[in-house]
Amino acid sequence: MNKISSQVKSRYAQEIAEMFADENFPYRRGNIVWVQIPDEWKGNTHIQAGVRRGLIFSNDVNNLFSDLIYIIPCSRKRKHMKLHVRHRDQYILAEQIIPIDKSWILTERGIEKIDLPTLREVEANFMEQFGLKELRTSRKSSVHNENTRNQKKERRHGIRYSNENYRCDG
Repeated sequence: MNKISSQVKSRYAQEIAEMFADENFPYRRGNIVWVQIPDEWKGNTHIQAGVRRGLIFSNDVNNLFSDLIYIIPCSRKRKHMKLHVRHRDQYILAEQIIPIDKSWILTERGIEKIDLPTLREVEANFMEQFGLKELRTSRKSSVHNENTRNQKKERRHGIRYSNENYRCDG
């Protein structure tokens, strides 16, 4: 087993502390940066190549030590997707995530920071897209909620309720 020396650990800890203290760290989670996505990387996909904005979504420690950073692309076009998050003059496409090389980020074009509530909304929409939380549904149309209500009534009253989506024996 390869052990990391205390000197190396100390150096890593110092680098992490310096990064967190540096307000101008360009690869910080929640920054919107300009990205140059090469044409040959696009291939036969729906990913737009060229220069575009992207929200840095990977964590700050990863962004400090790794050459691979995950971004969520931004667009100025409204596509009426419930997972898109509006931020000023653009939409953050929270249902998409793209791994990019750190060298593709064009720091000289500027960095924009998003506010914490917007970042939390992007996180929630991302989690919904990838099944990490229950989908948003109205209470009236949710089969799960209707079944749960019927099950509670059954326990309370000792009788069975049924609807099209909920079948019981007996």
